[in-house]
Amino acid sequence: MTPLAEKSFSNKNQMDAIPASPPTLWAVFWTFFKIGAFTFGGGFAMISLIEQELVQRQRWIQPSEFLDCVSSVQLIPGAVAINMALFTGHRMRGMAGGLLAAAGVTLPSFLVMSVIAAAFDGFHKSRLVSNFFQGVRPVVVGLILATALRIGRQTLDQRWKWIAVISGLVTMFLFRVHPIAIVLLAAIAGLVLAD
Repeated sequence: MTPLAEKSFSNKNQMDAIPASPPTLWAVFWTFFKIGAFTFGGGFAMISLIEQELVQRQRWIQPSEFLDCVSSVQLIPGAVAINMALFTGHRMRGMAGGLLAAAGVTLPSFLVMSVIAAAFDGFHKSRLVSNFFQGVRPVVVGLILATALRIGRQTLDQRWKWIAVISGLVTMFLFRVHPIAIVLLAAIAGLVLAD
């Protein structure tokens, strides 16, 4: 590679690492409103959309910061989606950003459920609704798996981390240990083993 090409390649990598300017409060709210409106399957399925929007598309948050957010919300009580919105919104625009992100991500569900509760008696027994969710469920599994693979690619860079993943899965599925205990054990392993 020529020196000019190396310089160009280096500049491109530096530009990729530089985040875009902080979003406006309206942009934070509207982004999370869209995420909340078009995500089925709860918070874990939503993590993939949040990562694509904030890290890859808008570049409002660095990939390493996003991974820290994902790790942190696992240790906080409450819904994953709301915690992620609060955490990332606060990271971008402080307290107001966190509150607006949380409001944006929950408002679509609130509006839809309010309409359903008011207008459709026996909505949950509808065959059309049942068929709709039968189609949505496999996609939700795919979204969660895509998120796990993307985070794994960025995180699993040492042998002890792979051992932690496999040990956690075996412990959870074979011995039915609560996920909180596994997360705490992994945190302790990180304190002891991480560089």
